[in-house]
Amino acid sequence: QHHDRMKKDLPLDHIPRGNTCRGVNRAIVEYLLQSRNKGDEKTMLDIPCGDGALISSLRLFFPKAVVRGCDVRMPKIVSPDDFSLVDASRPFTVFPGTKFDVVFSVSGVMEFDNTLQFFSQCKDHLRDGGLFLVTNDNVVSIRDRIAYFWLGKVRPYQLFVTQDQHTWKVIPIHNMVRILQDSGFGIREIRYVSLRPKDYLMLPLALLVYPVQFLYMQFAKTRMSVAMRHEMYPFRSLIYRHYIIVCEKVAI
Repeated sequence: QHHDRMKKDLPLDHIPRGNTCRGVNRAIVEYLLQSRNKGDEKTMLDIPCGDGALISSLRLFFPKAVVRGCDVRMPKIVSPDDFSLVDASRPFTVFPGTKFDVVFSVSGVMEFDNTLQFFSQCKDHLRDGGLFLVTNDNVVSIRDRIAYFWLGKVRPYQLFVTQDQHTWKVIPIHNMVRILQDSGFGIREIRYVSLRPKDYLMLPLALLVYPVQFLYMQFAKTRMSVAMRHEMYPFRSLIYRHYIIVCEKVAI
């Protein structure tokens, strides 16, 4: 009870943004606080962990949890005992003997290829019934559709990239869901997050587009359930910038 009271007093608004969209790390912490799989006394892995912002937030809100990270560089705020140097585009095994309750991949899958291999490796590090939280940029918002119509590109990614510049892998949400399922995960929930004041300017166009999109989702010829179609493309997908997919490792 004492820890629960402390959590209520902690500043959710001050959770650092880290290497992702504004509000994503906060949404992850809020999900864990609201979930039946609360973060206390859990083992958690963040891969790739970037600057360690999510790790520090998880430790603040769940002081009894074991939180570790992996990336190509060790963040200053993470001790060597809780970090493993990993190139996530290649097969990896980290922290042998530890099966994690929750694995996070925040804005990481667009940075490398071999997404199916990466998800499968993450699954191998989870206990049965463990959660995998994957986040990525939303590329089907009204702003992205307008950018693609006029410029041939979606908003977050550059159209012209030379060999000495970093590039990103565009993965639409329907591909993300399919790869997760192929990796042996069950989709529990999809949440759209990260909304800025100027995004409300897109509301009139979103209200115009959504009825057509809704009808298409209802009557499209596909084996995918109608519920999953609406889970992937709710009205929020037209204006929000990012999404979180909550998955569960399915025991074989």
